[in-house]
Amino acid sequence: MLKVSSADWDKTSASYAQHSSKSPTSIPIQRLIELLDTLTPLSTASAILDVGCGPGAATAQIIDTHSANIDTATQLLAGDFSIGMVRLVSQLRKTKLAELSVGHERDLWTRVTPLVLDATDMRPVLDESVSHIIANLVFFMTENPAKAVAESYRVLSQNGVMACSSWARMAWMECLAIAAERIFPPLGKPVPAMPQFPVQWASVEGIEQQLANAKFRDIHTEYTQAPIVIPNLEAWSHFFMNSGNPAVSWITDDLDDAGVQEAEKQFIQVVKEQCEVNENGAYVLSGTAVLAVGRK
Repeated sequence: MLKVSSADWDKTSASYAQHSSKSPTSIPIQRLIELLDTLTPLSTASAILDVGCGPGAATAQIIDTHSANIDTATQLLAGDFSIGMVRLVSQLRKTKLAELSVGHERDLWTRVTPLVLDATDMRPVLDESVSHIIANLVFFMTENPAKAVAESYRVLSQNGVMACSSWARMAWMECLAIAAERIFPPLGKPVPAMPQFPVQWASVEGIEQQLANAKFRDIHTEYTQAPIVIPNLEAWSHFFMNSGNPAVSWITDDLDDAGVQEAEKQFIQVVKEQCEVNENGAYVLSGTAVLAVGRK
């Protein structure tokens, strides 16, 4: 199990925000929003909560794509247990308000409230006070995913809806594991085990059962492809290996600077061996996300 602390995300928040629009983590967001809107239109929302909001990508996407339909009285809450991520949302809100002098979209940004909020303990949020929740790639990374789902159920109003996602496959993690097998033995160090996420969150059947266990109904699940497409493998690999992101720090935390450089070289080589190149010459690291939506 990958145990990720708020400090881990604080450390990588700036680089995460800088590259999040090109990250596979951004791909499921639009589909999650569509699933929410289909089950219960966002035009009826009293409050929308973005759980594990990161730099605010889902909140921004909701406003960008549905601002014409969302009432200006709708509260938009963006919560994350990382103070660094919450600060990024606050800065994004400030930037948007400066860019948008007037209009409905600006009115919605005035309603955005960034919150330091643990997905497994959202006590600042009242029972049955939220009509819509989006939780992109968050529950399965908490220490207690079932408690996180139960918390979202608690704060949802009757007939409220939640959409969430997790990973079924990440080729970049598989490539990292192979790179680790190549670099650690010559250093006389044990090869670190690739973090394993809860198996019940890695399939449509598993995620459906997790929502059903929390008493959600009208559950729909599906897979979506969310690859990383890398035009410049060397530049991206350097960013990735030095980002401090928990997805890579399970290797880099045990290495000195020279070791990280060697890991970067080996990672590049593994990607070249394992991954396809598209028609534009970019390497494609495949990823498969699992999506689910349900009603209270």
